Amino acid sequence: MKKKLIILIAIGFLCISLGLTQVQKPSDLKFPLLKYDPPNPKDFRTEFANDVRGYIQEDHSLPLFNISAIIDFGGLYVPKDKQGLDSVISATLIDGGTKTKEGTVIKERIEFLGGSLGFRTGERTSTLSLSVLSKDLDEGLDLFFDVLMNPEFREAPLNLAKVQLIQRLRQINDRPSGVLSREYERVLYGDHPLTWQPNKTTYESINRADLKAIHTQYFFPKNIILAASGDFDKSELKAKINRSIAGWKNKKVSIPSFSKKFPQPEPGVYFIQQRISQGYVSLGHLGIEDINPDYFAVQVMNFILGGGSFTSRITMKVRSDEGLAYNTGSRFRYRWGYPGTFSGYVQTKSSTVGYAILLIMNELDRIRKEPVSDAEMETAVNYYLESFSNTFESPQATMSTFADLEMTGKPMDYYKTYRDKIRAVTKATVQKVANKYIHPDKTVIMIVGDFEPCNKGGDKWPGPLDNLGKIHRVKLKDPMTGEELK
Repeated sequence: MKKKLIILIAIGFLCISLGLTQVQKPSDLKFPLLKYDPPNPKDFRTEFANDVRGYIQEDHSLPLFNISAIIDFGGLYVPKDKQGLDSVISATLIDGGTKTKEGTVIKERIEFLGGSLGFRTGERTSTLSLSVLSKDLDEGLDLFFDVLMNPEFREAPLNLAKVQLIQRLRQINDRPSGVLSREYERVLYGDHPLTWQPNKTTYESINRADLKAIHTQYFFPKNIILAASGDFDKSELKAKINRSIAGWKNKKVSIPSFSKKFPQPEPGVYFIQQRISQGYVSLGHLGIEDINPDYFAVQVMNFILGGGSFTSRITMKVRSDEGLAYNTGSRFRYRWGYPGTFSGYVQTKSSTVGYAILLIMNELDRIRKEPVSDAEMETAVNYYLESFSNTFESPQATMSTFADLEMTGKPMDYYKTYRDKIRAVTKATVQKVANKYIHPDKTVIMIVGDFEPCNKGGDKWPGPLDNLGKIHRVKLKDPMTGEELK
């Protein structure tokens, strides 16, 4: 009783101090509007020796130093007969050591400093990142640029990485969601570098000379943008970086280009047989690039359709109203330089797969035919406006964001104009882009599940699946050989 009284008294004093004695409910609380203006990239852009570009911000709030090197290289640039080379270089750039240090020595030293050093490759960019205490900045920089400029890819770490990656291949068809994502893209993009996959043979063919060659081809000053932040003096840091890269030779930038012509798959059901109790579904077609002028309107439209979590139409209908799925919605996925994909998605029990698909298709049709409501527009627009500042939640995130802008060739005032472009989206614009970029008549319905129970359906939709369109039985490939499984 005494404890409860103390708590009540404390709450009372808090209310008085905040002037909340008359508040009856949460809606009575009033807060000032959040005002945030994004920083100007030009204020942070820096040019280093040998045409290295970068974005640097001093931040003396904590005794930390962060730096990343973003390289224009990713899995898309790997030849078909060397698929997996991006994963191998990701595993060995640090572990394989440098000309003067074993990988274990580098990792042990970073651990001793209480820092971190990591490298990852993506579809078109790779990133080497370092974080250390500011007192260890000099040693951290030495290790960072040694790894970036002088990787040795020693045989033992290389062989271990290949063995581990080949082992992972054995489980690649065991995860339905991964199978769905991979095969959905394969149908939409066809035989294209965007969909090529490694196998045991391609991994085994990768040798030290391949890694050295790919490093020479893409890891050079003009092809890299730095992002750094922390407790340092900007001019001193620039001088230190210039000393580190003084002998780094440049070369002509030569990035491969690939076709943007993709197949037009026949609409219908593409079924992948797996004996599981649920169906994993993606339905849609190719989408747009994020440099499309309609990008902002498409974002708002998709938030209302299925991208806005619990407030979106698909989630409300399939999850809340019908109780068919926990995981459902819609998404536009974007990739640098190529159209992404559009998909409605759901994971539901086998007997309700068909019914869930029908509900999603109905929502695709509805957003094209009926204007969205004022409340839906307000929720969607406010989401993008109020979450805008999250992009700049830390100095390092901000510098990396600016580096990404320059790497991908977007205008440097992108974030300055972002909110105005979101505010300019109207209900009429939403309906216009829904009709322009959502095509129910071209929809591919990819299902991973057990065919018989999915085909049979349930009470609200008795099947069969061919009521949704022509059925195409998709055969998975053996991840070890790349050949179709029988």
